[in-house]
Amino acid sequence: MKILVTGAMGFIGKHLVKALKDHGYDIIGIDLAVADSDNYVRADITYFEDVWKIFKESNGFDIVLHLAGEVGRLNGEEYPQRMIYVNEIGTLNLLQLCLEYNSKLVYFSTSEIYGKLFDEKEVSEEDFSTIGPDMVTNVYAMSKLFGEGIVNHYVKNYNLLAVGIRPFMIYGPGVTASKYKSAIDQFVYNSLNNKPFVVHQGSERAWCYIDDFIDAILEIVENHSFTHNVYESYNVGTQEYISTEDLANLILELTGAPSNLMQIAQLPEKFISGRKRFSNKKLRDLGWEQKVPLRQGLQEVIKWYKSEMI
Repeated sequence: MKILVTGAMGFIGKHLVKALKDHGYDIIGIDLAVADSDNYVRADITYFEDVWKIFKESNGFDIVLHLAGEVGRLNGEEYPQRMIYVNEIGTLNLLQLCLEYNSKLVYFSTSEIYGKLFDEKEVSEEDFSTIGPDMVTNVYAMSKLFGEGIVNHYVKNYNLLAVGIRPFMIYGPGVTASKYKSAIDQFVYNSLNNKPFVVHQGSERAWCYIDDFIDAILEIVENHSFTHNVYESYNVGTQEYISTEDLANLILELTGAPSNLMQIAQLPEKFISGRKRFSNKKLRDLGWEQKVPLRQGLQEVIKWYKSEMI
């Protein structure tokens, strides 16, 4: 099977490309990075000529795994024009080429699309049809909700074969901490460097280690039944819920950092959901299960950050 991976040089992309190669797939990865790597081509998904050339030279692909795009709540609020442009125009370019070359599409969305629904219930994939623009809480979520809407439109009206993936709190070694990255990365980095960090009171998440996430993608690629005129999606994440305060305490314990580094603050009124509860039954029905518990995953992240500090 011949697969194109967009966003191949990102955190998830690198892990995914390696796993696909290990499973014997024929892979080409594209991204914006200037890099000399096997089966990698520098290309901008917002430039139709870039992706058209890759499709033409490869005579198309069996599946396109579309990870590339602008990511993150804060990033979207600071750079909304770029986020909307990249995430929509890039996706449209790929949709058109998938149709031309009869390629299946795996579209990577986000858990953020559920927005205010998290305040009301445990969400499931079917809630997609009930989400309106007024329910999402940030520009990033809007860009991905619209992206899913575009994919759904092409499935229903142009016979595109596609499936959506909604990641929930993916983490693991290899992410450089910053204000744009996850709470885990910020908490671990600050704890190891004896710096204070802010924890939102009343926040709760279930975190998914990168290896488990990659396993889930492989399950979907290999076992999902692509059907004409039907757009489906999968919530991808674990059910190991933990409050952000308890997460911070666990990281402090594992790093041996003093507890006074944690600074409790009220959950912001804008751009964020307090609790993210969701069903992953659809994914589990494919045969996926969590293998890496949170404590073990955090230990791997801490080990990586320590190696970077040497």
